[in-house]
Amino acid sequence: MTTKKQTQTPMPTAIAGKLAATALTLVVGGLLAACGGGGGGSGPTIDPAQLKGRWVTAAGVAPAMTAVVVPDVNGAANAWLLAQDASRLVKLVVRSDSSANGKTYALGQGNAIGQAVTGQVNAALTASPKTIAFTGLNTTGTLTQSDALATPAVQAEVQGSWSATLGGNAQTVQWSLAATGGLTGSSTTGCTYVGSVAAIASTAAYSVSFNESCADGSKTAFGGVGTLNAAKNGLTVVVASADESRGAALFLAK
Repeated sequence: MTTKKQTQTPMPTAIAGKLAATALTLVVGGLLAACGGGGGGSGPTIDPAQLKGRWVTAAGVAPAMTAVVVPDVNGAANAWLLAQDASRLVKLVVRSDSSANGKTYALGQGNAIGQAVTGQVNAALTASPKTIAFTGLNTTGTLTQSDALATPAVQAEVQGSWSATLGGNAQTVQWSLAATGGLTGSSTTGCTYVGSVAAIASTAAYSVSFNESCADGSKTAFGGVGTLNAAKNGLTVVVASADESRGAALFLAK
């Protein structure tokens, strides 16, 4: 997604409980799995793979949203929509009958439990530029494709040490990413992280998964998507817990 100035916000479940809130925060246009259950009714037949890309609302539209859509191995597509003020995250599965379903998350100090949503996607993929719109999700109107995400992500470009400062500069998360994509890390609130950040084939995005273990004994698995900024020094990650009860977004910088 297009780059936006990083803001400080909370993190995931235990990343939440330990870092004062369950909401890492997504860079606007930085990034942006699959949800279970049925869709929001059938519509025109589409190829979800054709929805791959980064999509943004027009300037001046409120609420402003940025979305990243990545095809999955089951013939559907995973869509992550983030309000550009980092107040809301929506995680969806879009299917070939145009149905979409998933969870919506209020990001912030309260970080409410995810709420189920269903709807449809209306796609104009022969237009120039291409556009999509989601109905029934209480999100926004039309989003225009700003990037097809066609250039494959490079694994070596995420290698190194990354950190995010949260909660009014009071809390820090540090991740170390190996050349193979292995992830290890810790937070100043006593949590540790083990997982991976792996380049997705034929897509300018990374698959992110990690387990969080905290000093109080809580353990939570998270999965989602990450993207690099143009300078390759900012990694934005959006995740949901394995039970989809929590959603979060995180800015990491080298």
